Amino acid sequence: MDEETFLPARRAGDPARDRAVVDVFLSAVHHRDPRALAAVLHPQVVARSEHGTAVGAPAVAEGAASALSRHTGRTARAALVGGALGAVAFDGGRPVTAVAFTLREGRIAVLAITTGEDRVRALGLRFPEQ
Repeated sequence: MDEETFLPARRAGDPARDRAVVDVFLSAVHHRDPRALAAVLHPQVVARSEHGTAVGAPAVAEGAASALSRHTGRTARAALVGGALGAVAFDGGRPVTAVAFTLREGRIAVLAITTGEDRVRALGLRFPEQ
């Protein structure tokens, strides 16, 4: 695989509302709750990564929960990923997975997932104040 990234287009929206959607997403991942994840995903959501593409809320919810919480020691927090609203998962303090979101109609419509510490660090991560 080449070094392409899967960042979604940046969109202007209500930052507070969009951040609330990301917070619900992260809480659902933390609690390993695919049903709660599916509730914040657009029904035709698309997730893209170097491992392939998943379509539809149930499939994306299951894959996102797995990608962000695969190991017990992982934590995830909201971030700007390449300028897009997203989240970063850390394992032992190292950023190992980044997800950039595109929201539509108050739900997550696109997830662009990047894995691997070097690739994630290269995305220009920024962490807004909590």
